[in-house]
Amino acid sequence: MKIEIARDALTQELFKVQGVVNQKSTLAILSNALLVAEDGTLTIHATDLDVTISTSCACEVAEGGRVTLQAKKLFDVVKGVRAAELSLSTEENNYARIEAGQVGARLPGMPAESFANISDYTGIEFHPIGTARLLDMIEKTLFSISTDEGRPNLNGAFFRIGEDGSFTMVSTDGHRLSRIALAPDEMSAGTSFPDALRRGVIISRKGLGELKRVLDAANPELSFGLQDNNIVFRHGPTTVAIRLIDGSFPDVDQVLPRESDNKARINRSDLIHTLKFAAIVAPPKTGNVRISFRDGECEIYTQDAEQGEAREVIAIEYDGAACQAGYNYRYLLDVLAVLDSDEVTMEIIDTLSPTMIRDGERDDMLFVVMPMRI
Repeated sequence: MKIEIARDALTQELFKVQGVVNQKSTLAILSNALLVAEDGTLTIHATDLDVTISTSCACEVAEGGRVTLQAKKLFDVVKGVRAAELSLSTEENNYARIEAGQVGARLPGMPAESFANISDYTGIEFHPIGTARLLDMIEKTLFSISTDEGRPNLNGAFFRIGEDGSFTMVSTDGHRLSRIALAPDEMSAGTSFPDALRRGVIISRKGLGELKRVLDAANPELSFGLQDNNIVFRHGPTTVAIRLIDGSFPDVDQVLPRESDNKARINRSDLIHTLKFAAIVAPPKTGNVRISFRDGECEIYTQDAEQGEAREVIAIEYDGAACQAGYNYRYLLDVLAVLDSDEVTMEIIDTLSPTMIRDGERDDMLFVVMPMRI
């Protein structure tokens, strides 16, 4: 292989694969990226066997070829080059030489034949979803995906397409639940989707995190499809394939409480500030704070035998019966961080029932936080 390529272009594409290369894997090849040069294009593949990213950029190919190189080391070297253009060539022993003016580096590689098999996704039927729509869904659900490996069906977000072309994404870790349901648009309404997407699939936390990392909000075009047990996203020159999680996602409608009269309308910034103030002395392990609603005001109080106590009252719109419940303040802050508007609604039923939180200006999102014992 021998190519001439723009440093910025190569740096940008190498950055996209850094999240899936595994530096500590028992399989050394998984810390490498596969580079393929042909027909004026350099294609880069990387995988951890659960998430696979393939991306490409234009280059001048003097000699086509394939090689695998340690992805992080290659990224650091290319990023450190100050010249606008660089050359990359390989030797018979799978070493790669990088040269740019007076700068040069030589990196060890491994045979391309040792790399994991990369599937061909050209035969997939892709469906448009739009970059902004998917990023919105990921942002609203990623934080509440469970990290408990003993519950693998909760280690991802449940993604389903309705008969009307609407998109729904749900996640829960048992303490919190997030759901966003986007209405169909001109791209999805009337489209024929696979039955598996109608039933719903579970997309891993790692896969969604990598998608969020590589998607460019400036490029609105994003499409997806299914192949075997993978969901595949195509975005410009980049393809991300995520192995789906086997298992059944719980029916969240069964755990959602009915709407109550104890619905308060609260300024989001005020609530965030007050929770952070209480967090200064909240119990370190539980983060327990007590929230009380009464006519026109919300009191947030916490105490700890070693940390002390804190109390603050803020004005709210509320005319229901007096009520209170305890929460881990971190869970509440996580929810508030992803809301869009200046106001939120919060419904406290009692000290045992789930509390519902909604964005004041968006009906397509619902968040649930389980209360703690006061």
